[in-house]
Amino acid sequence: MELTKNITLGVYLPGETVIHRLDPRTKIVIASLLIFLLLMIKSYPAYGMILLFLTAVIFISGIPIRYALCGLKPMLPVLILMWFFQLFLYSSPDAHVIFSWWIFTATDAGMHMGNLISLRVFFLFGATTILTLTTSMVGLTDGMESLLNPLRKIGLPTQELVMTMVIALRFVLILAEELDKIVKAQMARGVAFDRGNFIQKTKKLFPVFLPLFINAFKRAEELIVAMESRSYTGGKGRTKMKTLHMGRVDLIAGLIMLIFSAIVILIIFTIQPQI
Repeated sequence: MELTKNITLGVYLPGETVIHRLDPRTKIVIASLLIFLLLMIKSYPAYGMILLFLTAVIFISGIPIRYALCGLKPMLPVLILMWFFQLFLYSSPDAHVIFSWWIFTATDAGMHMGNLISLRVFFLFGATTILTLTTSMVGLTDGMESLLNPLRKIGLPTQELVMTMVIALRFVLILAEELDKIVKAQMARGVAFDRGNFIQKTKKLFPVFLPLFINAFKRAEELIVAMESRSYTGGKGRTKMKTLHMGRVDLIAGLIMLIFSAIVILIIFTIQPQI
């Protein structure tokens, strides 16, 4: 039971492709614009364009598609639950009933809403995963700091904010490794997590999550002590060993993204929304 094999968010795959060589700021801006488009999309053709775009990026970056999709496995139960909630709870005045049982009524509008929301979450996860797979933590940190640097003029501690986000992202993989160790330790003691009904399986999780939270707080405390022992004072007066520079490739990537965004926005405003 290797839980860490299904964790791709926060993992970096080194490479020499065009996507890897892009300036981190370019990739962050493109990912942010893609997320903004996903929040606006309400039709299947627009999602089809997003699928083609992400597939092309994965192909160019040399990331194995199977590896990129394996991180979706832990999210599948949540996506399925979201889909069922929308199927039975969402409705509209002109919705048609598909079937009804007891207090549950499934409509075509609820099915469309469930499909579109599930696709939105799926593509949001895909966009952020591709960003972290092709950008190192150092590059991601430097890029976000550079983009948020103008906000320092109004007193926003951008360096500390970015550091917090990067540490939280890094802790995803660390906690997954801790969870994997705890689960294996419990299984070695005879705990069968795949046996019993729902209530019995839930009870078996308490001996797993309790030490997981304890270890998480312990690691956070160790990190605080390490930073204090090194006299960490935030971003004031800190310099960079490497300075970020945008090149011709970044301009071409930005232009491609602008053209793609214009096409998607045209689809959004010309095609009747499905919900």
